[in-house]
Amino acid sequence: MPANKYIFTIVLMLLGISFLVAQTPQQKADSAETVLVGIPARDTAHLLATANFILENSSNSRQRFEILERISVGYFHVNDINKSIAYAFKAKDAAEEFGDAETLAQAYGSIANLYFQLDLTDKARPYLATAIKHIENMPSGDNKYKLKALSFLEMGNLDFNAKDYKRANDNYKKALSQFGSIKSVKNKSTYHYRRALYNIGNSYHFLQQADSAETYLNHALLLKDPKNPELKFYIETTLAEVYRGRREYKRAVDTLQSVLKARDFDAEPLKIEIYLNLSRNYKALGDAANYALYNEKHLALRDTLQSREREAINTAIDVEKKSLSESVQRSDQKNTWLTIAILGILFISGGIIVYLNRAKKKERALYLNLIERLQSQSSFALPQPEESEQEIETDIQTAYTIPPAVEAEILEGLQNFEEDEGYRNPALTVSMLAVSLKTNPAYLSAVIKAHKDNNFNAYINELRIKYICRKIHEQREYANYKISYLAEDCGFTSHSAFSTVFKKVTGISPSVFLREEEKLNMTG
Repeated sequence: MPANKYIFTIVLMLLGISFLVAQTPQQKADSAETVLVGIPARDTAHLLATANFILENSSNSRQRFEILERISVGYFHVNDINKSIAYAFKAKDAAEEFGDAETLAQAYGSIANLYFQLDLTDKARPYLATAIKHIENMPSGDNKYKLKALSFLEMGNLDFNAKDYKRANDNYKKALSQFGSIKSVKNKSTYHYRRALYNIGNSYHFLQQADSAETYLNHALLLKDPKNPELKFYIETTLAEVYRGRREYKRAVDTLQSVLKARDFDAEPLKIEIYLNLSRNYKALGDAANYALYNEKHLALRDTLQSREREAINTAIDVEKKSLSESVQRSDQKNTWLTIAILGILFISGGIIVYLNRAKKKERALYLNLIERLQSQSSFALPQPEESEQEIETDIQTAYTIPPAVEAEILEGLQNFEEDEGYRNPALTVSMLAVSLKTNPAYLSAVIKAHKDNNFNAYINELRIKYICRKIHEQREYANYKISYLAEDCGFTSHSAFSTVFKKVTGISPSVFLREEEKLNMTG
């Protein structure tokens, strides 16, 4: 801001304050609210100063809700998700005090949206369900249509996060229908209508229906909305993905580069996606230099934003559990406490970053060790706690009660069992395997314990995890499969059981293994 314009703004604020001195506290709050309306959402310094003045003087819970909601949105626009969440919960408290169905619907819907932005789908759903319940208690009219449309958008987003693209597409279409039911031009929102069109097109893209995706995305692109330019960039980025699916790599690159070069483009989460898509398109075009350049940019920015997201998630949980919203307001009113809070956050953030970096290095080391063991055909599982001497002696005694010929026959049968991948049968039991090897479960268990250094369940689990790790490492398409599919493919009946066993055997989770495989593939 030029110096003369900045001084002029300060003079106006001082004149406004001198006028407010002669008013009652509520009148001061009402007058300041008219000033707040004209402050851009991204001008958080002026917005917060004016909003806090209103909160100090207002006794109207509806007004307090609107101000707190405005602060939350302001912090969201500048990517300060921590404070955005804190003020969203304060807005909810004010809405509950006011008790109006529409206000409550807006408050709970805002919290659901914030949790969605953090990919906390399970925490978003109950808040969205509460918002919908309050919407149903509203009288019919444009406001109800608008809030129902927004709730369908959010439900679609949650389904989209869960990769249920068909259900997401249906909810987005319901949202579009509700927006179309709004009669008053004043209540119509180009941004939300355009967002519904974009979401439908994006879900069609993930449903691999390219023509339908392009139709809706181009329709959304034709709508002009100068107040919300960022949505245009999301539309164009998805269109570029449609082009890539058709192998129109040059067209995709040109579209993505035009987004990056736009003067008002500053959406970092979208920039990660653009860098990744550019690297893939340049790779398809055989441009090794640009492939390497944008791959590096993607990885660097992704790591930075993931750290921020983890911090924001921790803040969200803390605010919900400990009701930290009151302390946030008090600290904002006193510069001393604000300084202490900032220093504390910086200290904690530094600690979290150090911890996460160490954790990632440890995960990387475990992953590389796994690959080494895969290639060397050595024992795959991590070393387990040693057994007591008594247990070892008992196992040896049990093993020696088996006739040598029977033991050799069982070992040969286990070798064939492993080569035939019989361990992938999800219904496999020690009794079933014993029958197939023409022996009894006691002999089979003793041989596995003596020669495989495991009990039956641990032996089977290690074979399954080793099998799926090799598939992911050697066949790249496996890295794109859902974890639930990977679990089923190697013989587990549930996602959670697979994840638990995977980490117990390897020391890292399936998602970490897939992440490291992606990094390995991206770097060639």
